[in-house]
Amino acid sequence: MFRLALLTALLLPAASFAAVDAKLTDSCAGCHGDKGLSSAQDVPTIAGVSATVTSDALKAYRAKSAPYPKVNYKCGDTSRQGAMCTVAKDLSDAQIADLADYFAKLPYAAQKQAFDAGKAAAGKLVHDRDCKKCHSAGGKDPSDDAGILASQPLQWLKAALTSFQQAKREQPKKMQDVTSKLSGADIEALANFYASEE
Repeated sequence: MFRLALLTALLLPAASFAAVDAKLTDSCAGCHGDKGLSSAQDVPTIAGVSATVTSDALKAYRAKSAPYPKVNYKCGDTSRQGAMCTVAKDLSDAQIADLADYFAKLPYAAQKQAFDAGKAAAGKLVHDRDCKKCHSAGGKDPSDDAGILASQPLQWLKAALTSFQQAKREQPKKMQDVTSKLSGADIEALANFYASEE
């Protein structure tokens, strides 16, 4: 009996990990990279991001309440373009939960990229002043459910921070109070700081 219970306990995580539809994860890889690790500047890494953050993002895209710029596919026919609102529009709540859980269990890896060290140093000051209460450990900790910012693509970080600053995407009021006051220089500095973090 004990052996059966142990075997069941060991197999359950693997079964839940494999439950997500491979067609869905393959479609994500077309832009976000194999196993959710982006090597592009206009698309973030989604591996290792908390299930809460990914689920909320997919629901926002499905509702078209987040910006959804078109980007070129990163593999296959790279002349094709996609947008997150199109990707998410037909996803069920169950599919969103499965995808969020799947990517949360994958290991995060830093994107190697160039950044401006002077701007990164200025960005650390802005982060420490305005962001570290929610984005702990320099934006590296997925358990704070505030998204992983560390070592995300620099250009994507700038675009995301600008969309928050301009209130073009949903955010908690306490975040909007902070982002609405960011200057262009603050955004540039923060993006370089997060891009520099590994």
